[in-house]
Amino acid sequence: MAHPRIIALATANPVAEFSQEELLTISPYTDERRRGFFLHSGIERRHLYLDKTSFRPTETTDELNARYREGSIEIGCKAIRRALELAACSAQEIDFLATTSCTGRLCPGLDAYFVREFRMKEGIQRVHVGDMGCASAMIALQQAHNYLMAFPDHRALVVSVEICSTTYYLDDSLETAVANAIFADGAAAAILASEGPGIELLGHMSLVRPEYLELMGFTYPNGRPRILLSKEIRGIATSMIKTLTEGILARYHLKQEEVRFWVLHSAGRGVLERAQRAMGLNDDDLAFSRGVLRQYGNMSSATALFVLNEVVKSGQASPGDLGLMIALGPGFCAEGALLRW
Repeated sequence: MAHPRIIALATANPVAEFSQEELLTISPYTDERRRGFFLHSGIERRHLYLDKTSFRPTETTDELNARYREGSIEIGCKAIRRALELAACSAQEIDFLATTSCTGRLCPGLDAYFVREFRMKEGIQRVHVGDMGCASAMIALQQAHNYLMAFPDHRALVVSVEICSTTYYLDDSLETAVANAIFADGAAAAILASEGPGIELLGHMSLVRPEYLELMGFTYPNGRPRILLSKEIRGIATSMIKTLTEGILARYHLKQEEVRFWVLHSAGRGVLERAQRAMGLNDDDLAFSRGVLRQYGNMSSATALFVLNEVVKSGQASPGDLGLMIALGPGFCAEGALLRW
């Protein structure tokens, strides 16, 4: 049986683009340490679903929810439309839809809005992957992969949408300032099928370490989302990336040097630097991950798909090249996929 493959991949961002310096001017941070989180993050620009002229960091929860709803549907539809065009596929040909987001909630969910917007078939099967943070697009890909293994003549659509700017929170915590300095808004859409040219998903692997449950996720003081991002994450993330890589390579009887492309989630400058040292990777190996971090910031679950899209757009991949795609999420988890061009 043929492996499911990504036959089209597209991304989208809000129109409003901010430099880190611009964002500091609308933030309350004046001390050098917190300003340094912005200016020494490895990030130059971020796209945020904000009005530059009217934004204030004291939005009510109702205003945050309304902005999430409007922004997620808008940029999610943009990414879907671009992916459908690349695949020369109509929305009515999609049999399975997996959506994912962790920065807001809708009921009915994002999937229902996308079905209505694109007039998808009434019998479409759907799943929403929520509350799994930056790793959730990987889990959505797993669901699409499994669906196509059962129904190889069907087509699947995976959509990741994050409006991280609706989780902006102000307190005295250094961790909160770090989160405000790195997260951004973005959407990605991937169409999968069992036939045709594309990137094969050879397999997936998960690594879950619940002993680190309290280190990353969201808290909701007074109902307002606040990102929890412990400083311990960088070291634990490095260890989990290395362990997951070793597990995938062992399962498929591969050596590390056989991996041509490293599609690592652009979690942050420190995570990438530690992973590079721990795994003996060179600057070229992490060029795509660093490029996405520099130009877009950390867009939570959409980020890994942005990195993969940069590999695709580079034109550097040749048939038979292998790639390893890894993202991290709360729980604490690492999710990986072995890819082949």
